[in-house]
Amino acid sequence: MAHAAEGEKPREEEQEHEEEVPGLDGFPGKVMHACEYRTGKGMEGKAVLVVGSGNSGMEIAYDLAEAGAATSIIVRSEIHTPAYPVVDVGTYAKIKTGEIRVLPAMKAVHGNVVEFADGKRHPFDAIVFATGYRSTTKKWLKSDDGLIGEDGMARRSFPEHWKGENGLYCAGMVRRGLYGSCEDAESIAEDISKKKKKPHQA
Repeated sequence: MAHAAEGEKPREEEQEHEEEVPGLDGFPGKVMHACEYRTGKGMEGKAVLVVGSGNSGMEIAYDLAEAGAATSIIVRSEIHTPAYPVVDVGTYAKIKTGEIRVLPAMKAVHGNVVEFADGKRHPFDAIVFATGYRSTTKKWLKSDDGLIGEDGMARRSFPEHWKGENGLYCAGMVRRGLYGSCEDAESIAEDISKKKKKPHQA
């Protein structure tokens, strides 16, 4: 599970990102980011909305459903065609059986009632934002080799994004999920391996 350990905070280069939804400040229940989520224990019978259907969102939704919470998850795209591959821990099965309800984007919050893009409204006891992080890499990386853009993510587009000019690399910075990060890591490892072999071949 991609849950933060007790007392763990987002790393300096990752600031949690919560969507700006009209009325959210007046929501009387608990509002948290995925990095604050620990367990679904204590949520039995409570209506919980998970915002975001990436790996963290899908895992948290599954954990909540397993704990007996009335779980809903916001999915903007078709559930069978996510923007990037998601590691399924059993969430899809619970969605198919209706144990986890799929909802469209949030439009506004009215007290404990959330209004959605389709005009429907549902009450909730808690909201978990699994909407990713804002990168702050540009704040501390003084020389980025032209690799990092102003938004703190890779300046170049996939698949030429991971390698800089002077030995600097970046992984997982083009929003392609865990699989994308894995591919970046493999490309970087292969490139470093080639550089190490060159002196011996000379």
